[in-house]
Amino acid sequence: MADRGDIVVERLTGKRAIVIHVVGPEEVTCRFGDGRLEDRFTFELETPQPFLGSLLAAALAPFLGYPRVNPAPAVGSRVRPLILRQPTAQ
Repeated sequence: MADRGDIVVERLTGKRAIVIHVVGPEEVTCRFGDGRLEDRFTFELETPQPFLGSLLAAALAPFLGYPRVNPAPAVGSRVRPLILRQPTAQ
């Protein structure tokens, strides 16, 4: 459970916020970096990972077998086979 003054990360957007007021066990009021003051449910928030921890996780991910995230190809960017034509004899 978050306490007043804790730094949290919004799970959906990844934006950091500071806990201003704990409304109840399931709801907190947060202030975001742009000045917004909004109510959030606790399941929408998580504590931020330390920088070293996230750096280590990124460095070890290829060795631990985590799947890589490949960007989805654009709709019109299908790779077409190259057609080679034999030069005509003249």
